Amino acid sequence: MSNVKNMMCTTLTRSMPAIAFFGRMAFAFVFIISAIQDYADHFGGGGGPLEKTVGPVVNVMTKYGSKVLTFYTGMQVVAFDVRLLEFSLITAKGTAALWFIFGQSMPAYFLLATQMLSTVIPFPTNLNDFTQNLTLMGALLYYIGLKHSIDNLEEGEKSKEKEKEDDKPSTSKSKAN
Repeated sequence: MSNVKNMMCTTLTRSMPAIAFFGRMAFAFVFIISAIQDYADHFGGGGGPLEKTVGPVVNVMTKYGSKVLTFYTGMQVVAFDVRLLEFSLITAKGTAALWFIFGQSMPAYFLLATQMLSTVIPFPTNLNDFTQNLTLMGALLYYIGLKHSIDNLEEGEKSKEKEKEDDKPSTSKSKAN
């Protein structure tokens, strides 16, 4: 029975990096599909939620800012298209999802920031989009916390190994004397 247990533990230990890699790929796939869906929704017709909610405000501020800036300084404000901001958010989400596959925590923070921006800025009128974004943010926070705790465990194990190595030479020197 112990041979089977040892064999299972050894097999799982050796296959764990592959399982983690495929898990990260599946999780990144969710974000890539979300980015593709956002692209189709935002650029398929009359603009996305950001263009509908924030677009008029940006247009008014651009016109007012242009008049004030031109009056006082002589410079003109460049016209700003809100669809460019939407495209930047979607591209950032897709890029961070591809980064995420390699297993570092920085892309997770980047994905979290893009999810926050795409949830908060164009406060969604569709409840499904809002709950999907909140779910993805919760999963990202879980991953970040898990990654942080694993890194702390590895650091603790390394420090224990260093302490054991430091103790071994001192005991051998005392035996030699």
